[in-house]
Amino acid sequence: MSRSARFRELLKSPPFVCLGAHDALTAKLAEQAGAKAIYVSGFAASGILAGEPDVGLLTQTEMFDHIRRICRATSLPVFADADTGYGGILDVQRTIRLWEEAGASVLHLEDQAVPKKCGHFAGKQVIPKEEMQAKLRAMLAARTDPDFFVVARTDAIAVTGIDDAIERLTAYAEAGADGLYADAPESIEHMQELVRRLKPLGKPILFNMARTGKSPYLTLDQVYKLGFDYTLCPIESMLATHKAVKEMMEIFLREGSTDAVADRLTSFTDFNRFVGLDEAVAIETSYNVANAELERKVDAA
Repeated sequence: MSRSARFRELLKSPPFVCLGAHDALTAKLAEQAGAKAIYVSGFAASGILAGEPDVGLLTQTEMFDHIRRICRATSLPVFADADTGYGGILDVQRTIRLWEEAGASVLHLEDQAVPKKCGHFAGKQVIPKEEMQAKLRAMLAARTDPDFFVVARTDAIAVTGIDDAIERLTAYAEAGADGLYADAPESIEHMQELVRRLKPLGKPILFNMARTGKSPYLTLDQVYKLGFDYTLCPIESMLATHKAVKEMMEIFLREGSTDAVADRLTSFTDFNRFVGLDEAVAIETSYNVANAELERKVDAA
């Protein structure tokens, strides 16, 4: 079964979380921890690749390369942020082709105007819903893997209100979107209204569990009981990395040693085991032994 087909199977047994991974290493960690799917955030990509805020600075091909490296490091289905599709009709069609080529199984396309911003930032603007419908139809027409899952995202709650956000997602469902996602609902009442009015459309509804954004922070079980089918835990791996590395560097520069944080450092041996050094050495050795045996037989002949 393909990774895309496996993602669709997950949707038959909710709830589950797409665990954020900001690079190949954290993708491997997510899989080892037991995650069922991985999420690749544009917010995290901007921070990791460029050290910049999520204000639409990364290009389509930068994000493609980032997603591809993560997909190579894991066997899990990968849900990859596609921002606004990086332009117009032809751009969104190229985006889905590239995301498929990279190995992703899911993307979300948002209805923000350029320059886009993180969904939890102030100052967002949205395009007309008819324009977003056209982009969705074009993207879906360019899909080559029928199991690839396209989520329509609206950022309208903070711009034009909850009613417009729901009207937009209803229109995006009509355009053929596989799933629906309103980013940054600001209260449990918003969440309840989204579910009440969108559930009859029969499309899986996504919730973003980012801990320190605009939305209420709830557990996966609480979100499911409200009626959401699955969630994103999008940027926590990056935030945890930022805090841990910041503290380690500050302590080392202050004390001239990492003694104070030694218990928080993976050993050299354990890290090499995790990234597959033992397997790499075994493969190389097996071929070298076979080659040496071949050379011995040739010399004997």
